[in-house]
Amino acid sequence: MNESGPSRDGGGHRRRAPRHRRPRLPRMSSSHPTPARRLAGRLDRAAAVVAPDPDSRLEQLWSIDYGRSTIIAGALVMQSGDASRAMARVTRDAVLRTLLDLIDIRSPTGHEADMAGYIVQRLRRAGLDAAPQPVEDGRPNAVAHWRGTGDGLNLLFTGHMDTSYSGDEPHLDGEGFRPKGIERDGWVWGLGANNMKSGLAGLIVAIEAIAQAGIELRGDVSLGAVVGEIEKAPVEEFQGRDYSGYGIGSKHLVSHGVTADYALLAEPTAMRICTANMGCLWARITLRGGAMAHSALTNKPGTVNAISAMMPLVEAVEQWAARFRAENAFMGEQANVTLACIRGGAPWRLSRNPQECSLYLDIRTVPGQTADQVKRQLRRLLRQHAETHGVQEPALDFLVTDPALTLEQDLPIVEALSAAQAGLMGEASRPFLRRPGSDAIHLSRYDVPCVQFGPGGRLHPDAKGRSMHEIGDHVLLDDVVTASRIYLATALDLCNRPAVDAGR
Repeated sequence: MNESGPSRDGGGHRRRAPRHRRPRLPRMSSSHPTPARRLAGRLDRAAAVVAPDPDSRLEQLWSIDYGRSTIIAGALVMQSGDASRAMARVTRDAVLRTLLDLIDIRSPTGHEADMAGYIVQRLRRAGLDAAPQPVEDGRPNAVAHWRGTGDGLNLLFTGHMDTSYSGDEPHLDGEGFRPKGIERDGWVWGLGANNMKSGLAGLIVAIEAIAQAGIELRGDVSLGAVVGEIEKAPVEEFQGRDYSGYGIGSKHLVSHGVTADYALLAEPTAMRICTANMGCLWARITLRGGAMAHSALTNKPGTVNAISAMMPLVEAVEQWAARFRAENAFMGEQANVTLACIRGGAPWRLSRNPQECSLYLDIRTVPGQTADQVKRQLRRLLRQHAETHGVQEPALDFLVTDPALTLEQDLPIVEALSAAQAGLMGEASRPFLRRPGSDAIHLSRYDVPCVQFGPGGRLHPDAKGRSMHEIGDHVLLDDVVTASRIYLATALDLCNRPAVDAGR
């Protein structure tokens, strides 16, 4: 079978491949397809491309890399015929179709239900035990299990369904900011393509391949696609599901029965193995005590403007931030502080002198730092500022507290993932520390050590120094296919290791 994918149209875009169709459903009264019919269409298209690829190259690849008696990292997995049957289902076309489907399902934070429904129904069709896991009203995680015999290590594949942006932001323009997948010249563009529907697509195709090949494992392999990971939180008047992120789905997942010996999170790591992650604190510093006065009368002596009073404090915080960066580092990465927001006064009533002003900080910590260490540093800074300037000590509140994470390098999940990457890419990458927030922190804190590895993160050659947040989400399709095969190989290795020999 040719894995080159659908043919191109005149504009350079790829046309969708011919699909196997089910018998037509009765016509609906509306001329527009219902959500249920759109979902059924996507599932039918997915089913049309999961048949095994008879191309002998996959058999050769598996046999050459792992041998006929497939041994990975000292663990006897299975005869290569079983592995090859599953690997043959991880085709370029299957991965592309899945990724395009996921991108086409709009799923900003707070509105992930349609994607959860797609994943649950698709994996049920593949033979997995799949069900939604309600988190908040109308916001379910999607959970699926392929049960093993019960005496091996269990692995949780995981990733978030919500996207970095909603697709409605007027200041974000271009294919990478819209929930419509486009494949062009080997790259896939569309909202979520990078973070992290590419990783989810790879996980879905991998676990689906295991089930459809009927492979019996010693341990369970599960999938947990979660809501609410994106770095946003309910703060002040910004309340409700649209702001409910920062790990709410993963915290619910792991504290409501979905656990494993290890987890593999498909965050965008540019095909590198990540065993450490920065923590994050959100802090609010509020300076109060501005005079209540009409703006026309602020020329009177002694009138205190809270915004003006904040200026020297901003300078003091910037000086502290520079020291904070210089004094804290891990795996070659420095801690960081961003002055992320400032609020003061009322834009709808500028005729009043501002009585208070708040400065908001995003603080990234490295392993070895704790939230309370940072709190004490800031309290000391604010106390010194108050004494120096003869003002009331500003108030300090923390809005988010995520600890930093580091994993042991000799964990079985790291060994299995490294062996799979070496087998399929020629060598394993060196572990690194990831800077953005991650659900790996929450899973690991609940005794599910979580390593990160995903296809996103590689920039298009035309990016010219610009980031994904500037030019929009995109991913190299070859990376997604390779990542999916690595996920599969990792599961076949880890889930056939006896639990008693895991050293945990």
